[in-house]
Amino acid sequence: MSFAPPPFVRLHYMTEHGFSKINDFNNSLFMLMSDMLDYRLVEAFAAVLEEGGFERAAARLCITQSAVSQRIKQLEHAMGRVLIVRESPPRATLAGERLLRHYRQVLDLEEEAVFEIGARTEGYQHLPIAVNTDSLAVWLLDAILPTFRDRPVTFEILVEAQDRTLAFLKSGAVVACVSPQREGIQGCSSTLIGSMRYVLAASPDFRRRWFDAGFSAEAASRAPLIHYSRDDPLQYRALSQVFGEGRPEPPEHFIPSTEKYFAAIVAGLGYGLVPAVLAGPEFASGGLVELEPRARIEVPLYWHRWNRHSFLLGELTEAILCAGAAILE
Repeated sequence: MSFAPPPFVRLHYMTEHGFSKINDFNNSLFMLMSDMLDYRLVEAFAAVLEEGGFERAAARLCITQSAVSQRIKQLEHAMGRVLIVRESPPRATLAGERLLRHYRQVLDLEEEAVFEIGARTEGYQHLPIAVNTDSLAVWLLDAILPTFRDRPVTFEILVEAQDRTLAFLKSGAVVACVSPQREGIQGCSSTLIGSMRYVLAASPDFRRRWFDAGFSAEAASRAPLIHYSRDDPLQYRALSQVFGEGRPEPPEHFIPSTEKYFAAIVAGLGYGLVPAVLAGPEFASGGLVELEPRARIEVPLYWHRWNRHSFLLGELTEAILCAGAAILE
């Protein structure tokens, strides 16, 4: 059975100003998917990547592992490119990432079209999005709940470090993401939501113990600093803003939970950057104090989404931009 996408598949290439330019690879990819490829081959390819292996993909598709391998080989022969790096777990090549992204977008368009024409009136539409941990903790749910609380829509929220959420969009795993990076990826749009302000904070007792004489480099090198994770550069960026190249190297805690990270600072375990919106009540009640205004950091947040016509994605975008702008700076 060959895969012949219906006409609405071409909506993926639409922009609000008309049809966008399609590069040679994407054009040939669409031609292949429309006229030459067996849909089962693409399905097996996606299953291997999504399940993290050929054996699990075979179980999901109810076929043998050998059949999965054969389908991938047939697909790569048809495309004229290696699509999967045979590692553990397997990963997509650049061409494979593009094919996977197109495949997922086709499935999404098909599902939305079925709902829009009324062919299916029951069930839920699914919206996968990617955000950084602080956005999820501080403002994201407040942005989407008013619009989608009573709608037949399910969300899958993938959480990653601030500068890594675009990878989910690039792979096709999500339809949109929040990222501090302005530059987007081909086929997607990027819109500024607002800025997340971070303030270097500690409990009053912690400040008296470690910074009674002020926020000096010597004191900052002795007092315990709290990071979200080892991939979190914000704390070092704040110290560099204050002290320059000779920034302190303090003892460090790593607490990979926004809520517990914040609770640890309030409890006096260490000092660190906190979102000003989240910490406002603690500053007002005296539970937290700002250690050094020069350490404030503004992180711009952009909404990246597939650049195609979608009523549902348009509603989500409007909710994110309107509510996000009201909550953020």
